[in-house]
Amino acid sequence: MSEKNEVVMSTIDYSDGDILRMLKDLPDACCVFQVVTDPFGTVRDMLFLFANEKYASLVGKPSAELIGATYYSTVSNRDEDWIRLSYQAAIMRQSVINRTYNTQFNKWFEFWAVPVFKKGFCAFIIHDVTAEKRKEDTKEITTKSNNVIIECAKALSAGDFKKGIKAALKILGTTLKADRAMIIENNKGEIGEIIEWSDRVNGTGLPSRKEFEQYDIFTMWNKQMHGENIIIIEDTLLVNVKNQQAYAGMLSGKVSNYVLAKLTDKNTIIGYLLVDNISRETDVNIKEVVESVAIFISEEVRNYILQSEMLYMSEHDILTDVGNRKAFNSKIGMLEGMDISVGICFVDINGLKSVNDEMGHEAGDNVIKEASEAIASIFKKKYCYRIGGDEFVVVMPQVSEGTFAQHVERLRKKSKKISMAIGSVWSEKCLDVEELVNIADKNMYADKTEFYSKNDRRKE
Repeated sequence: MSEKNEVVMSTIDYSDGDILRMLKDLPDACCVFQVVTDPFGTVRDMLFLFANEKYASLVGKPSAELIGATYYSTVSNRDEDWIRLSYQAAIMRQSVINRTYNTQFNKWFEFWAVPVFKKGFCAFIIHDVTAEKRKEDTKEITTKSNNVIIECAKALSAGDFKKGIKAALKILGTTLKADRAMIIENNKGEIGEIIEWSDRVNGTGLPSRKEFEQYDIFTMWNKQMHGENIIIIEDTLLVNVKNQQAYAGMLSGKVSNYVLAKLTDKNTIIGYLLVDNISRETDVNIKEVVESVAIFISEEVRNYILQSEMLYMSEHDILTDVGNRKAFNSKIGMLEGMDISVGICFVDINGLKSVNDEMGHEAGDNVIKEASEAIASIFKKKYCYRIGGDEFVVVMPQVSEGTFAQHVERLRKKSKKISMAIGSVWSEKCLDVEELVNIADKNMYADKTEFYSKNDRRKE
């Protein structure tokens, strides 16, 4: 015969006093109400039946003063949602959880409204969730900040440099609800290229390059940054204290605040990232986002500058800084067959071999540089090419015959100081540019032959 194990459950009866003592010892603020309704069943007020010391401390009233009194007559820092919540808990018999921010205490509270006893009665338990809410907010801000940084990084890495920069500036500007976001290149202490995004409505009338240059903005910014990589000027009136002219001429009525970050290549400042008039209510970490985006932009600017320098060096003569043969061939190929006028001038330095032999190659290089400067001063450097040791070609498109002839004559006058053989040709159309270059070359050789005949010397 098997034995049957029995579990005996004992029932413990708790008195009203026991229950109130339990509520009294709750770690959270707690109170119990009986709702006061009008004849139509609408809750108009609540009568305190119980309030522990934590709740009494929260509302700034002794428990004894609260019990038996109504909510509206005793609580000044009340939450109006309590009437709605008490109706749901006491009348509808539904448990409700609500989270709200209390401006007086600068805290977040979570309210639990629960039905108790019978219809018309409810309890409120109030839990301070400020620390938890701040953690949630910090996590949300961090997540959103990271997403913005990633979006900007993707925009920067996609395709064309300027399009990528503009796309990243737009993401940054719209996220910070700013009027404008821009990068300003620092070209050896001078303002270089500027790339910007601006809001269509509020992004007009802001300080321009002219104003930046007028008030020596780089010097002002460096003083403001005190060696930091980023600063947030929350009120431009602070600028007025130390630089009244810049504030009055550039910022007053236009810029109320701005964020500024350095763009760097190692320890060299290559530019600045500037965001004007950001919103004071953003859901991202402004400093972290701008500083991180500035790092990505710095990398793109560094690469762009390096590529630009490499491209420039590949198409320019190292000694004279005018275009080289590669650039010349590219220009000829581009103009070939175009329905535009062109003037071509072929130049060769007379007597360079004698200079090299008698005075050395450094002296010869100086003659070449002087000749290059003379040619470029008349025709502009962008039209000039050094295609050989002492040979230069000018290719000047979209020029009238008279203007081109004047330029050539001016060069001949300058060639009295530096002896140069000059041959030129002008054509209404670029139907056969290579043939035009050959004609200019032949004319140059005719000029050189005449020079040596007059001077009774052999060609060099």
